[in-house]
Amino acid sequence: MQKSTTIETLLDLDVKSILAEVEKKYRIKLPRKVVEIDLGEKGRDLYVRFRHVENPQGEPSKDGGVIFFYEGEKVKIPVAVEILDKSLF
Repeated sequence: MQKSTTIETLLDLDVKSILAEVEKKYRIKLPRKVVEIDLGEKGRDLYVRFRHVENPQGEPSKDGGVIFFYEGEKVKIPVAVEILDKSLF
């Protein structure tokens, strides 16, 4: 589902819907508490942090569309997700 990529502010985003699409596409359950959201300079990528962790470890999806960040190798509950092209969601 293609959406407009002209985003100038976070207020223009429906973050809940974007995260729901990520969950559906990658069959992963994301935390519901969001502590930080950052929109990339060009408005294309979106970083959502669910919990503050000193050194999160990134793991890209197989298709390269998102990077899931975890507290460590053994803990598979995401602490953040970076959506590299939010227009795909």
